[in-house]
Amino acid sequence: MRLPKPSLSTAATLAAGITAVSAVNTLYETRFPGVTWDDDNWRLTTTSLDQGHYQSRMSLANGYLGINVAAVGPFFEVDEPVNGDNINGWPLFDRRQTFSTIAGFYDYQERTNGTNYPWLYQYGGESVISGIPHWSGLVVESSGHILNASVNASSIVNFSSTLDIGAGVLSWSYFWKPGNGSAIQVEYSMFVHKLYVNQAVVQCKLTASRDVNVTVYDVLEGDAAKRSTFMEKKYEEESPTIWTSVQPNNVPNVTAYVYSTLKGSQGVDLTKRTEVTGSRFGGNESTIAQSVPINLLAGETVTVEKYIGAASSDAFQDPQSVASTASLVGSAKGYSSLLRSHIKEWESILPDDSVDSFYLPNGTLPEDKNIQELQITAVTNPFHILQNTIGRNAIKAAGNNTRLDVNSIPVCGLGSDCYAGLIFWDAEVWMAPGLQVSHPLAMKQIVQYRVDKFGQAQENVKMAYSSSQNETGKFSPGGAVYPWTSGRYGNCTGTGPCFDYEYHINGDIGLEIYNYYATTGDAQYFKDELLPIYNAVAYFYSELLTLNKTTGEYILQNATDPDEYANNVDNPGFTIALVQEHLNTTNELNRMFGLQVNESWVEKSEKLPLPVNEEANIILEYATMNGSISVKQADVVLLDDMLDYPNPYSLSNLDYYAAKQSPYGPGMTYGVFSIVANEISPSGCSSYTYDLYSSQPYARAPWFQFSEQLLDDYEANGGTHPAFPFLTGMGGANRVAVFGYLGLRLFVDRLDVDPSLPPQIPYLKYRTIYWQGHAISAASNTTHTTLTRLNESLPNANSTYNTAPIPVTLGTRPGNFSLSFEKPLVLENRMIGQIKTVEGNILQCIPSVSATTEYLPGQFPLSAIDGASSTKWQPAFANETAYLTVHLGESFYPVKEIQFDWGTVPPTSYEVIFSNVTLPPFTPQNSHTIVNVSSSSNISISHPFDISRVATIEPVIGGNQTNITLENPVWTGRYATLGIRGNAGDNATDATGATVAEWSVIRDDTLLSPK
Repeated sequence: MRLPKPSLSTAATLAAGITAVSAVNTLYETRFPGVTWDDDNWRLTTTSLDQGHYQSRMSLANGYLGINVAAVGPFFEVDEPVNGDNINGWPLFDRRQTFSTIAGFYDYQERTNGTNYPWLYQYGGESVISGIPHWSGLVVESSGHILNASVNASSIVNFSSTLDIGAGVLSWSYFWKPGNGSAIQVEYSMFVHKLYVNQAVVQCKLTASRDVNVTVYDVLEGDAAKRSTFMEKKYEEESPTIWTSVQPNNVPNVTAYVYSTLKGSQGVDLTKRTEVTGSRFGGNESTIAQSVPINLLAGETVTVEKYIGAASSDAFQDPQSVASTASLVGSAKGYSSLLRSHIKEWESILPDDSVDSFYLPNGTLPEDKNIQELQITAVTNPFHILQNTIGRNAIKAAGNNTRLDVNSIPVCGLGSDCYAGLIFWDAEVWMAPGLQVSHPLAMKQIVQYRVDKFGQAQENVKMAYSSSQNETGKFSPGGAVYPWTSGRYGNCTGTGPCFDYEYHINGDIGLEIYNYYATTGDAQYFKDELLPIYNAVAYFYSELLTLNKTTGEYILQNATDPDEYANNVDNPGFTIALVQEHLNTTNELNRMFGLQVNESWVEKSEKLPLPVNEEANIILEYATMNGSISVKQADVVLLDDMLDYPNPYSLSNLDYYAAKQSPYGPGMTYGVFSIVANEISPSGCSSYTYDLYSSQPYARAPWFQFSEQLLDDYEANGGTHPAFPFLTGMGGANRVAVFGYLGLRLFVDRLDVDPSLPPQIPYLKYRTIYWQGHAISAASNTTHTTLTRLNESLPNANSTYNTAPIPVTLGTRPGNFSLSFEKPLVLENRMIGQIKTVEGNILQCIPSVSATTEYLPGQFPLSAIDGASSTKWQPAFANETAYLTVHLGESFYPVKEIQFDWGTVPPTSYEVIFSNVTLPPFTPQNSHTIVNVSSSSNISISHPFDISRVATIEPVIGGNQTNITLENPVWTGRYATLGIRGNAGDNATDATGATVAEWSVIRDDTLLSPK
């Protein structure tokens, strides 16, 4: 169980580089070699040095400043090409490297290298995030050898790097042996101050084993200042300070200043510092550096620190003064003092109860490695996102500067320029919801960004003339339309069209607006600032629809759903449902706040049919969809996740579209499948399989940052240069526990939950959630869930519930309940994991399952026994026998039948073994404990591939089936093992393995009861 976070009294100890040892050992080895997780202190540590690769770099931010640093230290770094690739993705397609910026620091440029609709550039250009000089570098030189990002790895010994999430500190420790010289112990640590958002600190400690002379360079490296124009810089004579300034390209009224002030311990004579001239640290004009020579004495530690101050005129009237003061004041306060206030602020933002906990009530964490990783990501996912938010305390500390609160969260945060730093639906739909319920005030800046751009959204309606909606008089004043991508201005652009593309972005913004009100209860802010946006979107949607005079129904033309593989189609399913819900909900909200109801919206909603295929019992993605579809990301299944939409097609949608997902899609899809599976599946535990699928294949060593793709090699993943760190995917995974297992749905008039915990998770204490501004604790075991009101509320919470009980409903289950302060509310879980999909199947959802060979990303061994044919186990290679073993424990059963659903790719042979020993290969000494139950090298294919029916939409009826009835019942042992080999559809030597959608071992109930 996690111990309390470091107290303020221990901050100086941390500053001294001393690691406290927990009284309870909760240090866990992760599946990443050399990476451990200290759950007492929320620390990830890696001993594997991987230079030149973006996956190994860490991004640090505080919601205003952001920076990405090298694996070996706080340095600027350019990626080493992998298979010839070191390219950032769409729309920039520029060089991958470390990046640093300031929130909202967008440029203006005529176009980007990639775009959606290039002809729109005739109406205006793009607004792309610009960089500022990389400010964290403290480079060391000894005997002509340089310690920087590209230092020779052979000169680094005993490498270790730690991300202390509890403290918000990144550190490194190792021995550096420059050339033939003596080893120097090097310790770096850095943080970006969470309370004082203009400040950051980098510390370097050097301890030599022999007397040696070194030089330390304080570098502000201009190569990170992408898309910025150098203004001026200076080496200060009166103080050990350097500074530089840049403007985002073509935005002359905005300037960013970065100051760095050096400070040293005894042994550092700053009077000897000099300005570094020439191009030693790159050729960018905004680069500036200062150096100080140091004589290291054997066994004595010397400390050099740099105190950063940074600000831009987007948020500050005098950014140069703000940056200079932040740097000098930071230096005067010192490292320990700043660390104390930094830790205190992080403690207020990310306390223990703000994240999910998988600990058992007895204080232990299950030994299941999957559960342990869920415990890790329960902390890392919110941390990585919350780094990019501004807290209420920080705004107050900056003089109640409300301009700090108007920037949303880019796809990869403030330490990356992936997706050009633009704002997509990712913020509202993927990052926000899981944190909206636990950190509602931190998510306010996401809606504030849309409030700030509302005026432009109203102006954007006038751009209809540039689209297929160019019909005189179709749009009138009153509506608003937001672009698909948005930067400084929020206007329609080539990457971010307002028309003929993803109209759902407007309803997505509406969802976040609604969720903000549901969680905060801040009625006045909602009525004054957010409800006008909600109404304007409804107004726009109502005029966007076209009446089909033949049918009397309304249609939506030339639109794109979340599945961006299907562009410019009519009647896209998710968007249609979203428009319907938005129109109806707008009227409900208007009625609630005493505003006029628009009856035409009711009529249009009622006459806006979804595209469906009744034979297959599914909602179509769009009206002309056929069966050959490959879906980029979650689309139709979003209806049951994010909308309160009556849907008789839910289960068929889930199974059908699970089989249609592209392996090249982005990493937030399977969180949706997990949530929906937990909501609507009548049996099994596929929700847990999908939960793991939403995180494990996308998490990267060592910091559990997510990649956008399953595979990072663009030649193997369909040609995508993955976004990284992909906050969208982290946000998607962070939604699963509360919206999936707790079954939370956000409504403004009631707290709605519908809990069901999969058998693999014995206990889950959820993050503290807020409803109408009031805090609620929730915890589930296998059978029941307990809700408890906490004695805390947000500043503008709905006062109705200060004393009144909170109304509670249970999804579609009958009953109305009340949650009061007097006693907890105990609810029965829907125990779907205990309901057998195949009657008598003894394998379903058993937690202990393992395999002998590598498997394809996300195609977990547990997929074969989760009671759902929509998930699959698939070994990576067909040319070796892959074994899957289930630990049955000490209950033994007579078995009469074995069933296989092979999915789409049966093996060429299989064998089933019962034994009292674990995975093959078995030894001769084990032979008496092994029973070969069934095997075959002639597997019939019940559903052969038929190319003539690829385009036909057909009901989901399962895959290729093999059913074996045993001549005589066979008793199980402690283990049941399935071995498969070959690929019936591919004879190539490098073919991937076969699929196993479901393996069922059925007991014979006519014989004895379980022994």
